[in-house]
Amino acid sequence: MRSAGSALSCGLMDDDIMRLVRERNRKCEEKEFRRWRKWLLSLPHDLHLQPKNNFRVDVELQPLRWMRLGIVLLQSRKDVGYVQLKGGVQGPPIKSYLPYPVFQMAAEIFLKGMWLCKFPDCRRLNDRLYVDCRRRAEIFRQLGSERLGHDLVKIIDEIQRIPKYSKDAASVRFLALVDRIVRYYYWPLSQGAKRNVWAANRYPIRFYDDEAGQSRATFMESFPPAGWIEKLFKKMEQRAIRLWQLYLHLPKRWQQ
Repeated sequence: MRSAGSALSCGLMDDDIMRLVRERNRKCEEKEFRRWRKWLLSLPHDLHLQPKNNFRVDVELQPLRWMRLGIVLLQSRKDVGYVQLKGGVQGPPIKSYLPYPVFQMAAEIFLKGMWLCKFPDCRRLNDRLYVDCRRRAEIFRQLGSERLGHDLVKIIDEIQRIPKYSKDAASVRFLALVDRIVRYYYWPLSQGAKRNVWAANRYPIRFYDDEAGQSRATFMESFPPAGWIEKLFKKMEQRAIRLWQLYLHLPKRWQQ
C-alpha cells in the first residue's frame, strides 16, 4: 500500500510530466507554424487557383449540401467556459454561443437549402448530374436579392408558403422557433447600409448616444446556448430529408 506522501509525490510527478508534454507540443507547433508561414510567403504574389478541365465554379443547387453547410457553420461556435481538469489542464467546453455573423450566415444558408427542396431537379442532384447554365442562373437570381436575399424573416416567410412545410407541424414549429430566435437574439440593430441592413449588420457594431456624446462597445448581448440552436437545425435537416423523400439521392455519409 502506498503512503499518502508517496501518492502526493506521484501526483506532482504526473503534473510535471503533463507540463513537459504541453511545452514540447507547444514548441513543435510553433516550429510547424513558422515553416507554414515561410511556405506561404514563397508562393507567387499573383497566385490564383482555377478549376482544371474546363470546369467553372457556380452556385450549388443540391439542397442537402446547403443544409449541411449551414450545420457546419452552426458548429463554429465561440466557447466561453471549460471544464478544468487535474493539473490545470483545460477540458471540454461547457458554455458556448453563436456570434451574430456566424448565426446569420448559417441560418441563411440552411433555410435556402430548405427552399431549394421544392425544385424536383434540385432534389435529384447528386455529385455528377448536370444542370444547364440557364437553369442555374434562374435559380441563382431567386436565391439572391430578386426573391430571398439576406433577410432571414423574409426567407422564413417564403419557406412557410411551401405546402410541404406549411402542412407539416414539425416544420411549422421549427420555422416559428427560428423566427423567434432571430427576433429576440439576432435582429439587425444598426442602421447599416440602406440597401441591405441584414448583410451590413454582419460587421462589428458599436452603440452610440450622440446626444450625450457617449458610446459602448457591448450592449444588449444575450445569446442562447449554441448547442440548442444546432440541435434544432439538425432535427429539421432530418425532417426535410424525410418530407421530400431524399433518401435515394442522399450521400452515403448522411444515410444514418
